Amino acid sequence: MQYTILPSSKSRGIGAGLTYESAEQLQPGQYVRIPLRQKIVDGLVLDCMEAREKQEFQCKEIHEILGDSPLLFPHQIRTLVWMAQEYCCSIRQALGAFLPGSQWKELLPKEEVWYSLQECEGSKGSEECEERKKVKGIKQKLVIEILKDGKKMKIEELRQESGASTATIRGLVDRGMLVEEVKREGDEKTSNPKPQISRPSLTEDQQVAYESIKTDPRPSLLFGVTGSGKTEIYAQLIADCIEDGKQAILLVPEILLTEHCIHRFEDLLGKESISVMHSRLTPSQRRMEWRRIHQGNVQLVIGSRSALFTPMENLGLVIIDEEHEWTYKNEQTPRYHAREVAEKLCEETRAKLVLGSATPSLESWSRSMKLQTSNLKPQKEYHMATLPNRYKNQALPNVQVVDLASVNFGSLYPFSPNLLEAIDDRLQKGEQSILFLNRRGLATALLCLECRRRIVSPDSQLPFTLHRMSARECLVDHTTGLTIDVPSTCPACGSANLHAVGAGTQKVEDLLYRQFPQARILRADRDTLDHPEKMRLLLKKMRENQADILLGTQSVVKGLDLPNVTLAAVLLADVGLSLPHFRAGERTFQLLTQLTGRSGRAKPGDVIIQTYRPDAPEVKLAAEHAVEQYLNQELKLRMHTQYPPHGRMVRFLFRGPGSSQSAAILNKEIEAIGSKKEIVSVSAAPTLFGGGNVWHVLVRCNDPHALCEYLELDGVIVDVDPMECV
Repeated sequence: MQYTILPSSKSRGIGAGLTYESAEQLQPGQYVRIPLRQKIVDGLVLDCMEAREKQEFQCKEIHEILGDSPLLFPHQIRTLVWMAQEYCCSIRQALGAFLPGSQWKELLPKEEVWYSLQECEGSKGSEECEERKKVKGIKQKLVIEILKDGKKMKIEELRQESGASTATIRGLVDRGMLVEEVKREGDEKTSNPKPQISRPSLTEDQQVAYESIKTDPRPSLLFGVTGSGKTEIYAQLIADCIEDGKQAILLVPEILLTEHCIHRFEDLLGKESISVMHSRLTPSQRRMEWRRIHQGNVQLVIGSRSALFTPMENLGLVIIDEEHEWTYKNEQTPRYHAREVAEKLCEETRAKLVLGSATPSLESWSRSMKLQTSNLKPQKEYHMATLPNRYKNQALPNVQVVDLASVNFGSLYPFSPNLLEAIDDRLQKGEQSILFLNRRGLATALLCLECRRRIVSPDSQLPFTLHRMSARECLVDHTTGLTIDVPSTCPACGSANLHAVGAGTQKVEDLLYRQFPQARILRADRDTLDHPEKMRLLLKKMRENQADILLGTQSVVKGLDLPNVTLAAVLLADVGLSLPHFRAGERTFQLLTQLTGRSGRAKPGDVIIQTYRPDAPEVKLAAEHAVEQYLNQELKLRMHTQYPPHGRMVRFLFRGPGSSQSAAILNKEIEAIGSKKEIVSVSAAPTLFGGGNVWHVLVRCNDPHALCEYLELDGVIVDVDPMECV
């Protein structure tokens, strides 16, 4: 038989695999060692084929087969090949999403050496027992004494308990007194018992939605208002899946949110049945969890988008919570979107796909609304289940919009008097508040009052953000990570008259402590939450009423269920609204709507939205909880302009010297073939955050893959259906 093998080598030209021969029957996904350019390298079987009778080349033999079972299962291999085609990358580049690390051998079951005494039976056994009596070494005698009565021990334990060296133990093996047994992880595994499942009770609305999802084979969009109880439906579907002998994956948009939901599912299934996968795990932790899942010891995987690629042999359910979030799009090659990959994976395994959100993405909304144009490739329709009311009919919060243009802040920017009064009221009542500001640091810029210029980063040409780090102030470029000391004078004019302008979470925290010295305040941003464990401790304090105010960036907006929060406020709703991006309004609306869902989940609540643009449709409709109205309105606008989801896009990225020239050349090339490939528009420009060193060509067209076939894209980064377009 001949096999297509993907070598681990990163050499160009072999990223789709090479042909090898083997007399043994192999499966797709099998881990092998193969000869390549005078070396023996790792390889992965992609496909099997009959040997050709006549061929112009001689195939090399596979050198070695490693492991008893495939590293990747057949449905994963098929999804892998599809990803490479769909996202215009090599199969090897796509493989990086499936296999953690570069040392595949470390993913094989771990081997352990166990020792026991040779049995003494019959005359031969008696002789051996007599031989034991002749042992003179103290350490050897101790080893024999420890292993009496049929005891077995690993070498590490035996060395520690006896004090004997490995050479001493090996000497007893050579004399026939000890039996050496090599066991591999999972060798003694029996059928994994089903966990004890504690199902939650459902309300009438939840039961209707649950039954609707369960009986419809299509991908389902679970559209429920914030606080409507989508998690309980997830739990029921997961319980059904596991009781049917299948496995489930639950994706959350951020690593930090795994700590928010993990306790709910531990109550459902128990810890032993769950694996938590995310990019903050150490390489060894990730490999350990990967092996647990591969061996079938896990029924539920919870994690960020990378959890989608865990090796589940009997996948029956994939749930994507908060499916609208941008973090489900990978911004490194392969530039996949988790929603599209999940749909393909479920198609290959006949698993159920469920997408949950209070503010669905326009892509999912359009597929469930059947709003598709005839000139597009037909999309699979989604089934929709709705939760129109909050859990136990709890009322949605009252929303107040504050026009910041009419506010006299004094020294308290960005706090309006209305917001300060509302916070004080919650403190008096013993209730909690969540404050959202999508800016970190002390100030958004350092301004020279003489020349009126802001201090900008030499790397990105964007203004530095003023931060306080370890009791000292410094300037940080959030796009590149560059950090410098605060200058004493303006680099442009030499003036010492420098002034911090704007506000970030650090400054807001200082203002809160000054205004409410008795308040217990927690700050949640990238500076404070550098590990999921810190998010777990923060949420624990909020649930146990050990804090009064939670201040943070986007992590405080998404999915938190804190019963004692009765006030949620966005300090400045305009951040991001004016970005030159066709999705800017959609993203702002989602953030504002999600924020309103943090308040009043167990008792009456209020929301305050502070903005300089109170008449913006994103602000007005979020304040009115008019999600469907906004989505349908935005869909009509996208249809008119032929932007996604009523059209497709592809972005070509160029970095480094000559990027502008390369982008201009490709731009002209695409313009020349535009009539053949129905190009709607094409433009070349520097990216907003690239400091002039990164250029992109943005193309709106009906078929990005057909376009890419016409182009020479060696060394070009291809981003199909991009989320970032600035």
